[in-house]
This record gives sequence, structure tokens and C-alpha cells, in this order.
Amino acid sequence: MHLRVEFTINEGKREDFKKLIQKMAKTVQETELDTITYQFYLNKDNTKCIVHETYSNSDAALTHKNGVASKTILPKIFEIAKIIRFDAYGIPSKELQNVLTSFGSEMYNLFTGFSR
Repeated sequence: MHLRVEFTINEGKREDFKKLIQKMAKTVQETELDTITYQFYLNKDNTKCIVHETYSNSDAALTHKNGVASKTILPKIFEIAKIIRFDAYGIPSKELQNVLTSFGSEMYNLFTGFSR
């Protein structure tokens, strides 16, 4: 499963946002071993952030949703930033599909292609 989430960051909260995402990334790296990719990209003026998340399977994505970082740090991020786009790539389990739908995620199933 791969997720792409785009945030807009509230004015005056950019430095707070950057500190929170650094803490989020470190916590996920240390506690969620089935998270393959967890990367935050900021635009030039630090007003938007794109997050790339890759999980080994649906269970790993659900583990992330229920993990310490999502329960303690993510609510603080939501206080100073807003999701403006959320795309999910892959075939999620029914449980994960319900979670993704609750976030307003657009679902994309692989049609063709490969990874190396």
C-alpha cells in the first residue's frame, strides 16, 4: 500500500509543523518496522507538505493508524495543518478501505506496471 497525503500549513505555524513532522518520522521509524517509506516533502515557502507513505501490506497501514505517532503527534499536526488531498494506491483490506474512506481518500488500483 502506498499513500500520498497533501497538507496546507497554517500561516505562522510552519516551524511548529516542521518540528512535529520530524518527531513523527522519528517515532514511526523507531516503532513501525513494516513501514517501508515515510517521507515528508515541503514546498519552497513551507506552506504545503506532501507525505509519501509505503506499507508492506494493509495490516502495516492499520498498525500505523493505531500507532503511538498517529495517536499522540498527528492530532497536534491536524491543529495546524489541513489535508487537502489524500490518495491511496493498491488494494486495501476492507478494514483499511473503511479507514481511508473516512479520511476522504481517493483510491487507485494498479492497472499495469512494475517496481524494481
